[in-house]
Amino acid sequence: MLTHFERSLVEALRPLPDHRLTAIVEVARLSPPERREVFDKFGNAGYPILYQEHFANLRDIGPWLFCSGKYTSLQGQYNFHHGLSKATGDTPISWLTSALEPSRLARHLGEAATASGPDGSTHLLRFYNEQAFPILHSRQDLPGIDHLLVPIHSWWLRDAELDRDDGEKGWRRYEGKDRADCCGVPPIHLDQACWDALTGDGSSQRLADLLGSLPGAPAIESYYPNWLAQVRSLLAKGRRLGLKQQADLDEFVLFLSLHANPLRGSAKLEAAFNAAFKDAVDGNQPLAQALKQRLPPRLLTSQSNV
Repeated sequence: MLTHFERSLVEALRPLPDHRLTAIVEVARLSPPERREVFDKFGNAGYPILYQEHFANLRDIGPWLFCSGKYTSLQGQYNFHHGLSKATGDTPISWLTSALEPSRLARHLGEAATASGPDGSTHLLRFYNEQAFPILHSRQDLPGIDHLLVPIHSWWLRDAELDRDDGEKGWRRYEGKDRADCCGVPPIHLDQACWDALTGDGSSQRLADLLGSLPGAPAIESYYPNWLAQVRSLLAKGRRLGLKQQADLDEFVLFLSLHANPLRGSAKLEAAFNAAFKDAVDGNQPLAQALKQRLPPRLLTSQSNV
């Protein structure tokens, strides 16, 4: 019986016979037995993302792109997903679909392996991992990031927030541009807000700790990385949309972390939130105060109330 995620992958691939399922695995995160099994079974259809000569010392432990090789049928790609998932255990994986041939896709992704920070210095960018990718996906206004997504149809990452009641692990889908005729990533330049979100300023860790301390929260050891990635992504989004005060950013993160679902399910609540948000951006009043005026008490999330 297929899992919910396996059905999602199959249904995404079924109408796209020219698309391939691939997976990014960071080899350093595999145990030695897992590493041997992955390369024994899939090494002939694997491509290093850090292919550049100056990454020679990192290549074998860095990210690799794996595919189903010559088995391009829907069944063959399902078998590839099943086999690689079993071989890698609980190691985080990024699953991608794209019409770009896998070896070319690996070269494309490799061009996003470095980025310049706000000070102009160059840094290795682990764009594919579960902390960084959601943040980068939300910052497609920055040079280079939009190009990274051009040949991608869909990108899936583990997301504990979407775990199912039956114990099945949840996955979040991120959309790309689905244009296989364009590949290549120009230099990526990160602004200060994106840099802070990726490197983890103190506010990100504080808010993640706060979410983990709420009554009924799952064990922080397993959920903390997911919360931290979510907090950093929302902080970047809040800054991009015009919030400047840290208290407003904190309120924005807490509210959407705790109440995004009821907000999406009610046009009235969504309109009230948007009006309160505009008040804060315009500097009329703090976001917490604006929300208090417009939303029912059960949805108030200021730090004094959580």
